[in-house]
Amino acid sequence: MFSKILLASLFILPNAWSSYESADRTYGKGSISLSGYRRTIIELVDSGYYYSVVPWMKDYIVKNNKPLDSEMEETLDKILYHTGVKTFESLPEEILRRARSGNIKYVLAKRLFKRGHHKEALRELASINADHMAYPFVANLKATIYSHLNNTQEAETQFKDCVRSSERRIGKVESATQKDQLATNRDYCTAGIARVQFARDDYKKSELTYLDIPKESFVWPEILFEEAWTSYYLKNYNRTLGKLISYKAPVFDFIFKPEAEVLKALSYMKMCLYEDANKTVDNFYNELLKPSRDLRKFLLSRGKDYRYYYTLMADHEDNKPAPIDILDNILKSIRKDAAYIEMKSALMASIGEYNQLRKRPKSSMTSSLIKNVRTLADEYRTTLGAYVRAGLVSKYAELYSSFQGMSYIKLEVLAQRKERLYQSDIVQGKKRGDVKYIERNDKQYFWTFNGEFWADELGDYVFALRSEC
Repeated sequence: MFSKILLASLFILPNAWSSYESADRTYGKGSISLSGYRRTIIELVDSGYYYSVVPWMKDYIVKNNKPLDSEMEETLDKILYHTGVKTFESLPEEILRRARSGNIKYVLAKRLFKRGHHKEALRELASINADHMAYPFVANLKATIYSHLNNTQEAETQFKDCVRSSERRIGKVESATQKDQLATNRDYCTAGIARVQFARDDYKKSELTYLDIPKESFVWPEILFEEAWTSYYLKNYNRTLGKLISYKAPVFDFIFKPEAEVLKALSYMKMCLYEDANKTVDNFYNELLKPSRDLRKFLLSRGKDYRYYYTLMADHEDNKPAPIDILDNILKSIRKDAAYIEMKSALMASIGEYNQLRKRPKSSMTSSLIKNVRTLADEYRTTLGAYVRAGLVSKYAELYSSFQGMSYIKLEVLAQRKERLYQSDIVQGKKRGDVKYIERNDKQYFWTFNGEFWADELGDYVFALRSEC
């Protein structure tokens, strides 16, 4: 999703120094008018100071009782282009409604969407021009809203528009960071198409669409689990098991997805491989029951101390041990999230701007800007801490749900084994599987697994077990 397009480093252009000096002179005159405030902000943004000017821009938007003029709208877009929209989400709705900026309209639409005002959010998004730099992300949000409204046809149309517009803009931008964000947006929208098709019970189409997401995509590792569910609903349980085994590869050591084990046990159960299902359930309980209880106690003890969670992640990134073992696995997963990476990048960029300001000659304006960027950096740290906590809470909820699923499987296996005498046809020294039990589509190929994980094979493994039902 669109949150920012971040430049990797700050470059101060030759004319930027004169813009900064001009802003400093205006600010140093003492009492500053709203028009003087406006000119100062524009000149500072022209100087490349996007982060330290954020509090002033927000203050100006609140104090200005009319829509921003075209030059100020352009300045606002420049700020958002670098800092992201997150910093402006705290503005009151009535203030956001005054802005003509496509990015601010996007912020407002997100707010409305979160409150369940779907149609109003769509009206705001509809007013954003298709040539706006944020449009690919706008199309993504539109599609997501239509999905929530169960309008799968329009959702698919918008997701396809998102894919096309992302591709077009990738060819127009020069920054590698921008290209990566647009490619990620495109791949999320491709996954959105597959999800819509899945929701319509069109599992065959969904399976093929998921395969359009390249393996080098930032999105692909998390999509494997959804692909596995698609295979499950196609009753291709061997392929479901094959998709899930990819998570055992060392390259996926950052994935923490307890639900994958539930799906694995379900697949064994559907094939009447009850011993395998039971073993999966027992291993899950043995490995995760105590850690999940420890996680619950930990979350309750820390409450909503967001700065603590920020420090917790910072320590994790410095390879310091976590208070409880399970945290290391989950934190490794959270730090790979696109949203976390973007927020962390914004924090680092704001610190870079702070260091630039400290090199400037002392003045009243420079001191104020240093305070501004410190405030913004603190806001980023709190936001990151809140995100980390939300991720931990979400993973605990997933664990709780997974234990419920495993309990159901355990009981269901017992019930089914009561109905018939369980007999395994596995003979010592003979293979359980055979290639004749493998199903594949036109985008899938066959080669044997040699006991090692190779990058080009990940996600394509398939078991060859015979159903014993």
